[in-house]
Amino acid sequence: MPKGKASTGTYIVEVAPLSKSSLIGNLSYFSTTKLLPGTLVKVLLRNSLSLAVVLNSKSAYSAKSEIRRAGFALKKISEKNVLPAGFHPAFMKGVMETSVYYAMQPGLLLYSMVPKMLLESPEQFFKNSEQSKDNGKAELKTKETFFVQMEVDERFGQYRALIRQAFARQASVLFIVPTHYDAIKARENLSQGIEPYVHVFTLKEKKGDAKKMWEEARTKEHPVLFITTPAGITFDRPDLDTLILERENSRVYRTLARPFIHYKVLAEKICKETGRQLVLGDSILSIESLWKEKSGEYGELSLIRWRLPSAPTKLVDVSSRPDQRGKFEIFSPELKSLIHKALEEKERIFLFGARKGLAPTTVCGDCGFVLPCLNCGAPVVLHKKNNENNIYICHACGTRRESHTVCGYCGSWKLVPLGIGIERIAAEARELFHEAKVHILDKDHAPSDVTARKIIHNFREKGGILVGTELAFFHLEKIPYTALVSADALFSIPDFNINERIFYLVSRIREMTQNESIIQTRNIGKQILAWSAQGNIIDFYLNEVGERKSLLYPPFSIFIKVELISLKSKESLVRAKGALLEWQPESYKDSIILRIPRDKWPDKDLVRTLSLLGPEFSIKVDPESIL
Repeated sequence: MPKGKASTGTYIVEVAPLSKSSLIGNLSYFSTTKLLPGTLVKVLLRNSLSLAVVLNSKSAYSAKSEIRRAGFALKKISEKNVLPAGFHPAFMKGVMETSVYYAMQPGLLLYSMVPKMLLESPEQFFKNSEQSKDNGKAELKTKETFFVQMEVDERFGQYRALIRQAFARQASVLFIVPTHYDAIKARENLSQGIEPYVHVFTLKEKKGDAKKMWEEARTKEHPVLFITTPAGITFDRPDLDTLILERENSRVYRTLARPFIHYKVLAEKICKETGRQLVLGDSILSIESLWKEKSGEYGELSLIRWRLPSAPTKLVDVSSRPDQRGKFEIFSPELKSLIHKALEEKERIFLFGARKGLAPTTVCGDCGFVLPCLNCGAPVVLHKKNNENNIYICHACGTRRESHTVCGYCGSWKLVPLGIGIERIAAEARELFHEAKVHILDKDHAPSDVTARKIIHNFREKGGILVGTELAFFHLEKIPYTALVSADALFSIPDFNINERIFYLVSRIREMTQNESIIQTRNIGKQILAWSAQGNIIDFYLNEVGERKSLLYPPFSIFIKVELISLKSKESLVRAKGALLEWQPESYKDSIILRIPRDKWPDKDLVRTLSLLGPEFSIKVDPESIL
């Protein structure tokens, strides 16, 4: 468009380039055609064509004063670069709301949501459908979000009924689970009688098979059940009217790298704008979700279970039980008895450890200094290095160093490992039960899904003892006997949601237990352990919400963590804190913490300020942890 000129047949088009860069914001072009929000186009960016999504179009004539003030000529989107593909305008509105909520560029968010192999041929996998012919103006009535809180077998019974009802009204269902393994189990539990209409997409399939599965599910005449991980959240059909988010309380729904989002929030906003029914399910829903149900914001699909009937769980006090040499035992007499019982019955037993390695923390016996990583300052974890000497590994940045070292503060050699890691648990199990096969399942021993499945297969076939972290939850089904070897390491984490995490972990262990479970602790007086051992959700919830309300913790506020990525530019932290003074920032290590009342977020001025801080900062809205 010539500089400063506009005509009635010309439109200003705002687009979001689909890019992994947080520096590329929304851009303006002109077109002789009015383009719908969600339309995919190719735009000239840095002398090459890049894929972008249309956010809005408006008449250039009505915006001529803005064009005149711009002072530069807009580039044109030619008709050949307008693809016959895109997303429904209502879906795009949900994406836009999510990007504002997380203070990020919509192009970055959408780029992270869409599987890259599908972006190679968007005309095939995101082809414009009949639903876009309404120009995005059709009235889409928002449906109430429903919760399902009950044990897994009963919960999947509810899901099967929902899917049958959807098929009866000629509607499709999008079923999202945390992991590939969950997707396989969901197909086994949900496909009876509807096998031809069930499709699973997790990105674990071969590329060609995954593309074929997506396209078959998208084009099939009959309604479908599309089971997927968060990788398939952009799947769409004209008849899709229900989204079920299973294991709503799973940490997997939080991304670990930019963009930092929670897929539950994305699902909520998409369903709100598209008029889809959202169902959130878990054995124990998150505190935030339960609070929304109690406050009347969301509803129950069926009566919420506030007490879960699972296998008998016994709390064992190990606070004062040294062995004959005066050392505290890792396995109490009760746990040894349970393991003996399992092995005599030739049954399997799962021993849960909260931390990897031999010892999660090492302190100086003379001055109390916690041994840190020499690279990033985080506490290092002691690991066993094959049959050689032990080694310290930083789980924050991966830096390694030999265990023969001294205190960095006073120079003492008296370094004392503290805590119980799963390698120490496994070593103790091998020493006490020589004949038993001991398996270990954590990210160190199973860096890939294939390795994890192999470990689980061996455990299932050969039996014995499995020692594992939370990773085991995604691969295990019902186990005859289980034990939480030490709950105490979790209590040492001074985070606002640690009680919720402990309650959820213990409850998951109870849920997977068929016969009997044990929880060992030196904090026997902690009421949270008694509630979790009993499956008493209501008392835990009321106590936790009461404490959070008094401290203005989530869900009564939103935490925003602004973290400095490069430690070399600490002056940037001072500058950022100055820019955020209006919102009363608090400093913690190399981070800035903001606490915003829930009803005040998103705050447009704060979103704008955060977006201007620069690439040396990562911004996490409503993070799992503020440490």
